[in-house]
Amino acid sequence: MKTFIVVLVLAALGWWAYSHGYLKPEWSRGSAGTAPSASAPADSLQDALNRGLPRMVNNDISLDRVAASNVVVSFNYRLVDLDEYAANQRYGSTMPAEMQGALVRDVCGNRAAVEQLLARGRDVQIQVHSQDGRTMFNAQVRPGGC
Repeated sequence: MKTFIVVLVLAALGWWAYSHGYLKPEWSRGSAGTAPSASAPADSLQDALNRGLPRMVNNDISLDRVAASNVVVSFNYRLVDLDEYAANQRYGSTMPAEMQGALVRDVCGNRAAVEQLLARGRDVQIQVHSQDGRTMFNAQVRPGGC
């Protein structure tokens, strides 16, 4: 009975440590016979940029995810309350200047984006989607644009 209780306590302690980031699955794999993949830098960049998402930028816009590859990095924003028809009625076919300014400030406020992308000469693409997933607006932040 004591062994069973000890196993349960250790399992609970292990779960707690894993859920709080003290244990990582890649530590148990070891380094023997594993080679890093070609997309590892893009994956780690994407993980760093997606940390803490989704989050609200303002009352109308949410940053849902960031997609990163070796070629392009795209910040995908969503109009929270507007579907395609309502977004077209409200904004028309061009992104309003105040919305574009808020999104550029949001990208420039992301430390990982500035250090790992803009400082190294990579562009950042901004896409704004409606509530139903349609792409409504596109913009781009170039190095030095912050």
